[in-house]
Amino acid sequence: MTGGQAAVLPDTEVLLPLRTTGAGVPLFCVHPLSGLGWCYAGLLPYLGRRPVYCLQARRPPACDLPAMVAGHLASIREVQPDGPYQLMGWSAGGSIAHAVACGLQREGADVGFLALLDSFPSTGEHPPPADPARDRLDLARTIASDLGARHHPGGPEDEAAPVLRRLARDRGLSERLLSELVETALATRAAVRRALPGTFRGDVLHLEAARESRGTLTPHAWARHIDGRLDVRRVDCRHVDMMRPGPLSVIGPVLAAELAGRNAGAAG
Repeated sequence: MTGGQAAVLPDTEVLLPLRTTGAGVPLFCVHPLSGLGWCYAGLLPYLGRRPVYCLQARRPPACDLPAMVAGHLASIREVQPDGPYQLMGWSAGGSIAHAVACGLQREGADVGFLALLDSFPSTGEHPPPADPARDRLDLARTIASDLGARHHPGGPEDEAAPVLRRLARDRGLSERLLSELVETALATRAAVRRALPGTFRGDVLHLEAARESRGTLTPHAWARHIDGRLDVRRVDCRHVDMMRPGPLSVIGPVLAAELAGRNAGAAG
């Protein structure tokens, strides 16, 4: 990563700067299950000149959500010692962003913006998968989606390894890195699911993928973990497609408008 622009293949450091120069309060984007924040680069054209950073997972990953949050708080303070802070996260990254926001508030910091993209609160339960091999395959495909693969690599494979080999070839990455990302995804999912959310004091924006069928699970489940207004917007896409150009053309302007409104209110 150099200057103020995103590289084609960003690095895997715990703090990934997508844009370091510009004006306004930085936006911190929290990694999804893959542990990488590369997927957020598509937001840059919509966010004006605002600095944007991604919080990425440590490898080996943190053992639980409090340890994960502590690491992210340290990374945020390196860039921005004082608030107000602005956070967002997609998928599991939304749950982590909520936990980070709660952590900042416990330290007495002001969190001026929190956005959750198709993320849902944990119930504290994490039963073991019925089919571990299938579970790893599903996570490999999730990582492929996070890294921008247009289709799940490999089609009919029934193991994770061929999916990762094809992804490594197509994206110019090492198989070792991708295998580590599967382990990171397993650890991140377990940490998030086992931790009950705290209470965030403030308003929250939730962008829901409208093409998913989740039964009784809705974004309003966050209401019990928020002391403020929950603003739910629906985006006409699937969960896995939220960081693709089409959905981002809707999500980006919504985030930009909300950030501008919060910043104007803080300045006033």
